[in-house]
Amino acid sequence: MQLTVKEALQVYPLSEAKLVAGGEGTSRMMKSVNVMDAPDIADWIKSGEMLFTTAFIMKDSETDALRLMRRLNERGCAGLGIKLGRFWQSIPQGIVEEADRLRLPLLELPFQFTFSDQMNALFKAEHERSNRLLHEVVQKQKKLMQFALQQQPHRNVFAELATVLNYPLAVIGSRGHVLYGSEGIAGDAVTQGWPWKSVMHRVKWNQGSCHRVPIKQNDEEYGSLLVFTDSALSLRAEEELFQQAADVLAFYMDMTYREHINPTVQDEMRTLLSQYLDNKMTIQELTTLSENKGIHLFQGTYQCVLITLEPTLFAEGKLLKQIHRELQYNPLMQFTASQHFQIEDGILSIYTCPTGRDYGEELSSFLLSRFGDVLAAQEAKGAPAPRFWISKMKHEPKSLREAYQECLDTRQLARRFGMKDRALQFEMLEFAYVFQHVPDNIMENYCNKVLEPLLARDGDPNQVLMNTLESFIENDGLINEAAKQLFVHRNTVTYRMEKVGSLLQMDFKKTNDLLKLKLVFTFRKFVRDKVAARPHNVQL
Repeated sequence: MQLTVKEALQVYPLSEAKLVAGGEGTSRMMKSVNVMDAPDIADWIKSGEMLFTTAFIMKDSETDALRLMRRLNERGCAGLGIKLGRFWQSIPQGIVEEADRLRLPLLELPFQFTFSDQMNALFKAEHERSNRLLHEVVQKQKKLMQFALQQQPHRNVFAELATVLNYPLAVIGSRGHVLYGSEGIAGDAVTQGWPWKSVMHRVKWNQGSCHRVPIKQNDEEYGSLLVFTDSALSLRAEEELFQQAADVLAFYMDMTYREHINPTVQDEMRTLLSQYLDNKMTIQELTTLSENKGIHLFQGTYQCVLITLEPTLFAEGKLLKQIHRELQYNPLMQFTASQHFQIEDGILSIYTCPTGRDYGEELSSFLLSRFGDVLAAQEAKGAPAPRFWISKMKHEPKSLREAYQECLDTRQLARRFGMKDRALQFEMLEFAYVFQHVPDNIMENYCNKVLEPLLARDGDPNQVLMNTLESFIENDGLINEAAKQLFVHRNTVTYRMEKVGSLLQMDFKKTNDLLKLKLVFTFRKFVRDKVAARPHNVQL
C-alpha cells in the first residue's frame, strides 16, 4: 500500500472518520493497517503502519496512553484510529493535544463499520490505484515511443518530454547547469548537491519525490533528468519509464550533436571558412559548397560572434568543444536561427537578425546570461574564460569577411586598452577603431586642452561636473539616462550641464561640440585603461 493518510481519508468508509488531531501529519505515508490489541504493540509496529483500536489497552491510564503514543511516533506510525462507543465515549483532551504536538494523525473511527470493512476498502482502493497508475505508465510509454520517433527540426524536446511524462521536470547539463526547468522549478534548488553519482536516485522533494536519472549513452554523459512527482513513493514501472525517458533524451542529444558537429563536416567547414577568410574563395563558392553539405549560412540580415578563451595561452580545448556542443543542442541557447563553427581563433557564430535590426545589445546580454556559470567557474579558479566579440549587423552574405574582421578588431582593441568586458560589440569600439593609431601623448594633450576649464584648480574641485559630463556623453546626450546612471534628478543634470557648457564655451545642441567631447572621452578612456593595464614599478 502506498497512500498518504490524507489520501486514505478520502476512501469510503474511512472517509466517514473524523480527523481529531495531528492534521499537519496527514502527508505521512501509509503502507499497511494493523489492529492494536496488545499492550506491547509499540515493540512490533512497523514504519508506515496505521493502527486501529477500540482503546481497550489504553482506557485505564492516560499517562500510559501518552507514553504509548510517543513510542508509536518514534517507530514511524502513520496514524492512530480509535473507535469510540465501547471503552471511550470521547478522546481525552491530553491525548488530542499530544497528537497535535507529535503531528501524529488521530482519527475517530465510525462505530457502524468494522475494522475489516475499512481495511478491505483501503486495500481495494490501493489495488485500483496501482492498476490506474500502471495503465497511465503504459499510455505514457506509448507517447514516449511516438515522441522518440518524431523527426521534427527546431524542437524544444525538454518541454515536449515534460508534457509526455505529465510531471514537472528539469534537465541539468554536464557542467551542473540548468538546461531546462518546468514552471515553478527553481534553478538553485534543483542543482543542490551536484555533482551526483551516475546512477538513478530518488530523493524527497516538497511533499513528493525527485527522481534523478543520468542522461548518458555509451561513454558520453550529457547530464541528468530530474522528474518531480507528487508522491513520496513510486511504482517500479514508473521509475523504468523515467529511465526510458532519459535514454530517449540521451539518444536525441547525441544524434543532434553528431548531426551538427559531425567531425567530417566540421573539418570540411573549418577548411572552407579558412579559405574564404584568407581570400582564397569567394562568398558564392562558400555558400554553394556549404549548402551541398546541408548547411545554410545566411537567412537574411545577420551578425557574427567570435567566442574565444582568454587568455589564449592556457586555454583548454575541451571547454571550447563543450561550449560549441551546447550552442548546437541546448534549446535555451537558440537566440535566433544560427550556425556555429569551430575555427582556428575560437567559435564563429552567425546569428540571423529576424527583424532587420542590430541585435548587439541583446546578443551580449543573452550570451553573458547563458554562459554565466562558465564565466564564474573559470574566474574562480583563475582559468581562461570565454569572451564574446560581436560584429555590426550585415545585410549581404559578401560582408561575412568584414563581420569576422570586426570581431577580430574588437578583440584586438580590448587587448590594447586592457578592457575587461566579457562581451564587446564592434559598434561600441568603432570610434576607437578609427583613432587607434593616434599616439598616447597627442590624445592626452588634446583632452587637457578641451577640458582645461574643468581641470583647472577652481573649475570642478570635486569632479562632479566632469562625472556628469562623462555620463551625458556616454548616454548619447540623453538627460534622463544620464540622471538614472548618476542617481540624481534630471533637473540636476540639466543645471550641471548648463554650467559645464558655460565653462567649456560649448553648445551641446551642436553636433560638432558633441563629437569633440565624444572624441575627448574616448581618448581619456584609452589613456586611463592603458595606464591601469601597466604593471606597477617595484622599488628594490
